[in-house]
Amino acid sequence: MNRHIGAFLIYTGVMIGVVNLVSGEIRVLPYIAAIVLVLTLVYLFVNFGKQKMKKMKDDEVDEIISSIKKSQRIRMEQREARSKIPKNSPRRESRAAFEGSTKLGSARSMAVLVRKPRLREKILEICDFADMVLETIRRMPADTPAAVEFAEKHLAKLNEALERCFEMNRCEEYRHAPASLDAQEIECFSAFITIFRKQQDNILLESRNS
Repeated sequence: MNRHIGAFLIYTGVMIGVVNLVSGEIRVLPYIAAIVLVLTLVYLFVNFGKQKMKKMKDDEVDEIISSIKKSQRIRMEQREARSKIPKNSPRRESRAAFEGSTKLGSARSMAVLVRKPRLREKILEICDFADMVLETIRRMPADTPAAVEFAEKHLAKLNEALERCFEMNRCEEYRHAPASLDAQEIECFSAFITIFRKQQDNILLESRNS
């Protein structure tokens, strides 16, 4: 495309130059300048458009690759958390498990009402991790301090974060927030997955040492 425009510029300049020599009319010179200016602007516009389209495609590809990597990482973390649940221990419904299950049910009820699809998906993933921690508690012979802390503190914090999310959603500025702010919000909620996985390890460690 660029070569065609350059060739056209040269061809136009040569043809108008021949006309100028034959006719001897000076007014052809401004005409040449005008054509060169217009074609130069067209060239710059086309080139800028191509570069912008290329950048948009590159950004889209990067976002897709990033999403795939995050999904793969989450699946690995889910498998790891599930593998830590003692399968051979008898299952019991302790006080911590019951209280945690109540709070988690409340969190799930709010999560399905979140309007932003990506954020809703992330919160439901967090609830899945919380469910695996509760299953770990049910397989323990007794409620450890870490189990009680998870049921009373960590799941309460998740519910508080969701309530705060709904409060902000009532604001006009929040509903029309840029995509960058949505990404930050998802990242903030993602921290719960790290906290829950660490708490599962603490529950297992305390149970072995008791």
